[in-house]
Amino acid sequence: MRNKFFLFFFFLTIGFTAHSQENIPEQIELRCDSILNLLIKEKDENKKADLITSFYGTAIDGFPLQLLSLSQKLLDASKKYNDIFSESAALSAAGQAYRLTGNYVKALELHRQAVTAAEKTSNKILIGFALNQMGHIYKDRLENEKALTLYRDAFRNFETAGRNDIWYACMNIGVVFYNMGNYDSSLFYSNEAQRRIDNTPGVGNQSGIYSNIASVYSQKNLLDSVQKYFWLSLKLATSTQSPRYLNITYVAIAEHFNRIKQYDSSAFYFKKAVNVVSGTEMNNLVLKPAKLLTEYYQNINPDSTVKYWKVYSAANDSVNSLRTNQQIQMLTFEEEQRKRNIEASQVAYQNKIRTGILLGGHAVLSIVGFILYRNSRQKQKANKVLETTLTNLKSTQSQLVQSEKMASLGELTAGIAHEIQNPLNFVNNFSEVNTELAEELEQEIDKGNYTDAKAIAKDIKENELKINHHGKRADAIVKGMLQHSRSSSGVKEPTDINALCDEYLRLSYHGLRAKDKSFNATIKTDFDNSIGNINIIPQDIGRVILNLLTNAFYVVDEKKKSGIDDYEPIVSIETKATKNPLSGGRGAEIRVTDNGNGISQKVLEKIFQPFFTTKPTGQGTGLGLSLSYDIVKAHGGELKVETKEARPDDPIGRGEGTTLIITLPA
Repeated sequence: MRNKFFLFFFFLTIGFTAHSQENIPEQIELRCDSILNLLIKEKDENKKADLITSFYGTAIDGFPLQLLSLSQKLLDASKKYNDIFSESAALSAAGQAYRLTGNYVKALELHRQAVTAAEKTSNKILIGFALNQMGHIYKDRLENEKALTLYRDAFRNFETAGRNDIWYACMNIGVVFYNMGNYDSSLFYSNEAQRRIDNTPGVGNQSGIYSNIASVYSQKNLLDSVQKYFWLSLKLATSTQSPRYLNITYVAIAEHFNRIKQYDSSAFYFKKAVNVVSGTEMNNLVLKPAKLLTEYYQNINPDSTVKYWKVYSAANDSVNSLRTNQQIQMLTFEEEQRKRNIEASQVAYQNKIRTGILLGGHAVLSIVGFILYRNSRQKQKANKVLETTLTNLKSTQSQLVQSEKMASLGELTAGIAHEIQNPLNFVNNFSEVNTELAEELEQEIDKGNYTDAKAIAKDIKENELKINHHGKRADAIVKGMLQHSRSSSGVKEPTDINALCDEYLRLSYHGLRAKDKSFNATIKTDFDNSIGNINIIPQDIGRVILNLLTNAFYVVDEKKKSGIDDYEPIVSIETKATKNPLSGGRGAEIRVTDNGNGISQKVLEKIFQPFFTTKPTGQGTGLGLSLSYDIVKAHGGELKVETKEARPDDPIGRGEGTTLIITLPA
């Protein structure tokens, strides 16, 4: 059955490859020119917005160069006719083009400008579309919570407008839920997108919907449905001649074969996914298939391993570099600040209008005039303050990052001070005992009692061994402190994950005990001894573990201080070996769990954003989890959170709390 299944896809692929070689991109460009001519003449705003979304019904977002050409034409039209609709559409098209080529920083910057331009029109369709396009940046980078927030905002705008364009948001929400492992929700939204798209001919994105549905059915092991929807996806992707749509479909099919343990078939389609985009503007799409091919050939063909590793490294350096991650985080932070400022301005404006209405009549006119004058002055002052604030934010960002590192080092040092005191106490105590024994030894020798003298000498010798043992313990702790305080060399080395977790667990706990003697918590560990050594930068991953543990101890301590009866603070850390099914390479998973109050959905959406913190002012910079997220991602891993808030009818919160999961690759 499995061989027949592979042969079906193989001949299906050959059949589609033989499809008529019409110049699809040229046809798409001609259709977009026709839509542009209609857009220039149209006066109705909703119809203009519909025309803008119809550009993407031509499958143009499968061709970056055509997108850039369309963007320039829209930009020229916006300047010639002073049309803000065309300007927003131009920025979205350019942002999508840069996204497809892997330049996420430039893409995010353009999409932010597109959203700002769309908001000036107040048109829900245009705003929803601009937000939807910006969500792609975070979806591609697997920053699922951020992507889901933008797609849901887009969904609400489309829903308010009452248009079928809502299928764009449904399609992307389905993909994000699949990435999060929520397959039922993924299938629901993908089917909803398919229903609303109404079988529009030539829509290249529809192949992605079919592919996502097939992948969900693959997870559910419904092979007949898998075959049906992959067939539809390949057929439509091939008809567009877009390397992007074919790459997406090939990767999904390869992952399906990998899931059912047909690894040769999986490698076959991963290679097709690499080949179809190699040498195009979308070479960044080789990232996932090249990485998995590297693992596949690891123990089979060294030359192929090196070949695909080079392909993967080149793509990874351009897409997931630490500098790229930091720039995207800064742009995200600036966008959040812009939204908050707009919301604050709207609230202030509405409050002043209500005040004016209550006063009534002639008094209303006088007060409104005064308010408008005052608002004008305040806005001028506020703009100056905002400009100064933004400048200060950029100039102090590096200082805040360093402050977070120093705070981490401070907590570590407190823990080390407690840890090192223990072996030093042993050294001091045994030294004092040996001094007394030496005096007794002299007395026994003077008396000629050599039997007792030998026994005392033996005790002295044993005490000296203990002094030596505890001295070495203190020496190891000091070396560990020096290693942590050094700047990271950026070089990975084989590291015992269990030993690293155990060390930082003790240091974190004693660090808090050093600051607050009343603090106490039950500590649980469950280490998987089969993990072995993993290649990591130990100082960096150590900082991540320390940060997660410190946060866990903080939340259980806060819950204990709230006065809940019978509540026992518990923090646990466990490790588990993971295995890549293609290469057989081993990785590791680290889970830090607390039984605190859990995290609300509102806070969860922002937990990895820079400068976001729930701690009181002065107790946290909001950079710990953000830096931890970057460090884990730079290792090729993932940092996830699982949480459940305590129920109102169960104030003790048994079974509730939060788990932060670090996944490190083989």
